[in-house]
Amino acid sequence: MSNNEYTGGSVSYYTVEVESPTSGGSAYAAECNDIIEALGMNYAEGNAFKALWRRAAARMGKAKAGYKDGLYDAEKVVFFGQRLVAQEGGKTDLLKLPVIDMGAGRD
Repeated sequence: MSNNEYTGGSVSYYTVEVESPTSGGSAYAAECNDIIEALGMNYAEGNAFKALWRRAAARMGKAKAGYKDGLYDAEKVVFFGQRLVAQEGGKTDLLKLPVIDMGAGRD
């Protein structure tokens, strides 16, 4: 990948071609951030969505340089999922759950 992947702007692994849209019409390119903004996601929703997107994109061969596996993104989904449950239900006790150590067992 080129150095342009690290500019803070749009990057290739956050874009996917939709060849056969469910609602019909022409093929188009969908970008992760466009979907997050169009749906009005909050911080936790957007981060969980991005983590799922990165995992799926990596399986398609579209990964950030140095991407090892999907464990880190899976851990992010759990972390932000806990935040969403607490936010939705006002269950502040869930915010006190042990935080996943996203560096545990890593090289």
